[in-house]
Amino acid sequence: MFDSLPAALLALFLAVCVLWLMWRVFRRLLTPRRRRLEPSLADEAGNTRIEPPVPQTAAAAVSTIPDAADVLALKASIDNLARQVAALEKRLAAGQTSLPPQPLPSDRTVAQSPVIPSVSPDHRI
Repeated sequence: MFDSLPAALLALFLAVCVLWLMWRVFRRLLTPRRRRLEPSLADEAGNTRIEPPVPQTAAAAVSTIPDAADVLALKASIDNLARQVAALEKRLAAGQTSLPPQPLPSDRTVAQSPVIPSVSPDHRI
């Protein structure tokens, strides 16, 4: 009795798979075809896609140009950050007595390389 059980289960599984595939084919044949566009093609201006109109008042109310108060607040925060970085560098320099002091980033000079690499049409980065 149990000798034929694995073969019967395998046959039952295969029958269910075949029935499922036939059901999928039958459903696909009966449903109307929808034209699907690729996501990159769906957003192009040439496609006829109906979207609700965007109210102009919401777009006009938001200004991307910063005013003087925003610029001054940004400058103050940058100055405050620069002071904090300088204080941290001083604290780190005072804590490291065994190492020679490192020059500050503003004291460093960048040496220009005398060799300029050639650029050719074959060279790609």
